[in-house]
Amino acid sequence: MTRWLNYLWLAHFSKPKGERILFRLIKQHPVRSIVEIGVADLARAERLIPFAGNFVPNGELRYTAIDLFEGRDNPSTGVSLKEAHARLKQYDAKIKVIPGDPFSALARTANSLAGTDLVLIAEDVDADSMQRAWMYLPRTLHETSRVLVAMNTEDGPVYRQLHHEEIIRLSGANAKHIARAA
Repeated sequence: MTRWLNYLWLAHFSKPKGERILFRLIKQHPVRSIVEIGVADLARAERLIPFAGNFVPNGELRYTAIDLFEGRDNPSTGVSLKEAHARLKQYDAKIKVIPGDPFSALARTANSLAGTDLVLIAEDVDADSMQRAWMYLPRTLHETSRVLVAMNTEDGPVYRQLHHEEIIRLSGANAKHIARAA
């Protein structure tokens, strides 16, 4: 009963409203691996990890956070690398925290993130770095992976799922090995 009420709250009533789609998507298509690019204050991650963990066997969820951490222009707008480790290690998941901009972080680690089910790209990620990072992102994906990009609105971030064709266009020739990422 508690799990159902938690889902009802997160998917239909929680704030920010634009993140509700994430919880509905995870319930419809359980995930074993999440990569979040841009974590800010970790609030979203702290809701997503335990929720996604409800749909997979204990300890089988893999969560990766990619963020600038102390390298942000204004470090007070998010958490430090040390704080991220401390707060995320409490969850029953395999946690990986990768410092750096999307391009440098994915260039170093994309191959180790293969098999990712869900990629979330925050609205405040550096656009230039993300544009260059697209060439590495397909290495993390498989045929049923989902990629969601947040956009800023008056009511906060709103996530939009990218279609297979958009992923291919953004990543160029590097996406050809993905049979059907959506």
